[in-house]
Amino acid sequence: MIKRNLYPSLVNHLSKPEISLIIGPRQSGKTTLMLWLKAELDQKGEGTLFLNLDVEWDRPHLESQAALIRKLELELGKKRGFVFIDEIQRKEDAGRFLKGLYDLRLPYKFIVSGSGSLELKEKIHESLVGRKQLFELTTLTFEEFANHRTDYKYRNKLPAFFEIEKDRAHQMLMEYMNFGGYPRVVLEEKQDEKVRVVDEIYRSVLERDITYLL
Repeated sequence: MIKRNLYPSLVNHLSKPEISLIIGPRQSGKTTLMLWLKAELDQKGEGTLFLNLDVEWDRPHLESQAALIRKLELELGKKRGFVFIDEIQRKEDAGRFLKGLYDLRLPYKFIVSGSGSLELKEKIHESLVGRKQLFELTTLTFEEFANHRTDYKYRNKLPAFFEIEKDRAHQMLMEYMNFGGYPRVVLEEKQDEKVRVVDEIYRSVLERDITYLL
């Protein structure tokens, strides 16, 4: 598991009524982050529901506010619960959809994510002024990458590690600069697999995000 620096801030925001909106590039780890949050809440006995607009059988529940509320009341009742909605950029008029849900003052906390920050800001940002907290998840920073590579042994003393272990630090820097910080790429051990995953992400961005935006 690659620990993300953004995670504690998201956990702290779970107690706030505003929508937690996670944005960032495709494959940066947004879905994984949400699943960690859900697992932590499930362990505490909280009611949770995870919906993904890329999943065919989830889409009918997100066609309208009324359809979603019916699903929430079925799964969570009318008491406090945590609702995760992934890939919100797939929803037509997503900003108005979320604004209406928030303004109904439902007993549910919404944690929402989506890829393509330009697209999301265009669709959602203005509609949710005062109703959301924005969390931007980038690909792994070099700090996150180095901590993962060293099994978090030097988490609070990376500068000292870099100074003493110059060769290892240089090797990590070269890998990071060559392959970047996409979590799936970092987790691959073989170079040819890293290249394959980078190519897959590149094609996905071109074919889905950039084509859709244009």
